[in-house]
Amino acid sequence: MVGERFSWRKAFSALMGATVLMLGVPAVTVSAAGVDDYSYRGSANVLDRWGFYTGYCTSFVAFRLSQEGVTFHGSTLTGPNGRSAFFGNGGSWDAAAASIGYAVDGNPTVGSVAVWHGGEGGAWTGGHVAYVMAVDGAGNATVEEYNWSNYLRYGQRTTRAPRYIHFVGSAAVRPISLPKPTPAQPVGHPYRTTDFVRQRSGPGTGYRTVGVLPAGQRIMIVCQVRSASVIRGTGIWDRLSDGSYITDFYTTTPAFNRFSAGIPRC
Repeated sequence: MVGERFSWRKAFSALMGATVLMLGVPAVTVSAAGVDDYSYRGSANVLDRWGFYTGYCTSFVAFRLSQEGVTFHGSTLTGPNGRSAFFGNGGSWDAAAASIGYAVDGNPTVGSVAVWHGGEGGAWTGGHVAYVMAVDGAGNATVEEYNWSNYLRYGQRTTRAPRYIHFVGSAAVRPISLPKPTPAQPVGHPYRTTDFVRQRSGPGTGYRTVGVLPAGQRIMIVCQVRSASVIRGTGIWDRLSDGSYITDFYTTTPAFNRFSAGIPRC
């Protein structure tokens, strides 16, 4: 079946990336919704373009928010109420965000920022922030972050934070809405996702997030395009029937880093 057929290279790469085990280092489970595309990857303790030090949680979250159109300048952000606030250590972000008009509550949404104060959940005295990339039905958030389980490096985990800042509109984990196909007007080629995958407004990680699809979701691929945004070795991105794009890596298409037979190019 089409939904069960995908490249062995995709499967092998996903399996090898699923869990990292090292002696003396906690296991870090990595899901497919996010990738370490941090623009300062491998750099530590250098002032980034948003006013935070590279390799730390605040710099990574500022990077992720910049992809959603929320940009810090010198660690300062102007909010919806027109006021500006300085964002220092992660544990101070919720108060700063609330003071300039952003909603802060205990409900995680995709695109929100999880905040721990110093000492909460094992956070250091300055606190911690992480980016929420998926939320399950029980209210658990899957976050991506820097400098938590991996010192000055990327990681992912499923957790519950005491509070969340809603810098951007939420994009709930949702099934894709498919129009009814007709013989005269096909709507695409049916495949499935192989893990959680972020939907983008364009073919690359530089485009804004418009949703997140769960593993096993039936999708209709309208066309494929090669992008400079490479995910786990492939630059192929798929345009879905709702107009969004996802990386081809986390789909059951049979080809790896090349166009699949029968699917037109965008």
